[in-house]
Amino acid sequence: MIETFVVLEGTVGVGKSTLLAALAEELRDRGESVTTAPEFADAEVGQYLAQTLADYGHERHRERALTLLADTLASLSYQAETTIQPALAQGDVALSERWLDTVPVYNAPHVAEREGVAMAETLAEFRAAMPVEPDLTVLLTVDDATRRERQQRHRPELLDDGSVPDRYAERQQRYRDLLAGREDVLVYENDGEISTAVADIAAEIQR
Repeated sequence: MIETFVVLEGTVGVGKSTLLAALAEELRDRGESVTTAPEFADAEVGQYLAQTLADYGHERHRERALTLLADTLASLSYQAETTIQPALAQGDVALSERWLDTVPVYNAPHVAEREGVAMAETLAEFRAAMPVEPDLTVLLTVDDATRRERQQRHRPELLDDGSVPDRYAERQQRYRDLLAGREDVLVYENDGEISTAVADIAAEIQR
């Protein structure tokens, strides 16, 4: 049995959710059994995280930096144990929107800023303890104009804060630095047709 776990990473506005659904449909059309995991776990830990991120602004996210980091790890570990691991055990392709690489990009910098602790050792131990590990991580990137156009359609509230473009560029660079040189990573410029992206990424999924 071949296990295949694919993660779509990237900042807000790069098309993760849209591509996840389209990629799952394409793989099913090819005869694969596919399990998908959304960004937030379908449990209290995931829903708290989703609500906090949706209801509060950037400053509150800084104030609750450690809580958000811990809850993100809890949400991901819940998905690993209840969704991804069982899917792989039965031979499914598992697709997830975000995984552990999101934590050093989004959460750990706020903890380091507030508490002076980088959390690198904690995250390394947590990664080692996870029962599943991605076979392929796809880092989706887009140019700023494309991102803003997508946010205007799907997350217009994020365009109200003038610091958003700077945070976007900063986080995209963090992703690039974090994932540079890793053999399990594909960096994909997702600014074209969805059908092209699906075909390109599906071709990278080895079964």
